[in-house]
Amino acid sequence: MNIQPFIFNWKGQYDKTCKKEEQLKKIFDKVIVINSDDDNEKPDWINIGDECYFTEQFLKAVEIFDGDVLFHIQADASYDDFESIVKDAEKYYLEYDWGVYAPNVDYTWYTSQNTDIQSLESSHPNIKMVADPDCTCWFIHKDIIDEFKNRNIDMTNQKMGWGIDLAICSLSFINKRPVIRDYSHTIDHPPGTNYNKERAAKEMGELWQRLDDDMKIAISYIKGDRENLRNYFV
Repeated sequence: MNIQPFIFNWKGQYDKTCKKEEQLKKIFDKVIVINSDDDNEKPDWINIGDECYFTEQFLKAVEIFDGDVLFHIQADASYDDFESIVKDAEKYYLEYDWGVYAPNVDYTWYTSQNTDIQSLESSHPNIKMVADPDCTCWFIHKDIIDEFKNRNIDMTNQKMGWGIDLAICSLSFINKRPVIRDYSHTIDHPPGTNYNKERAAKEMGELWQRLDDDMKIAISYIKGDRENLRNYFV
């Protein structure tokens, strides 16, 4: 399985990004950093400018990606054993044919209480079928990336990236591919945010209007009664 790792860097995260890059270089031949910090650039990074944020970083990753699995992690997320996460992503792909695999995250709205799907059982106590694992650290299969690209979703005037995780997860469910979270790994993710939540919410509302109806239905389950997501697998 060709897993391609991407780190998204922005202002204030340079040291953490460099540390993660070195960690991942012990596992992968090539690590791609998509950087939106004009004050800290490296010649081998993809430097896209201060004005870019999550949306353009993700779209750039999708543009560059040509492997089997896109592995993305945010600059402010930390973990001591990425090798184990990568091995488990491969292991559980063989078990579940997942569309999205992700470790747990210690600070996210998508807690176990807000995302676990109780009516979809797994064969492993650490693996839960979830509505949305967040996009702090996740693995996305190429089939879902291809579907995302083929939908030609209008991302005009989108910057903050709210809704990309919902779009990806909805497409995984629509294609009958489970979204799973591995609770044997917990990523360290600091609380708080430095972006404009009001702008992000406005962008999310605009994105919603542009989505196909089947995606809207899946997202309504993700954000509402997530137990309805089991209907995609019956």
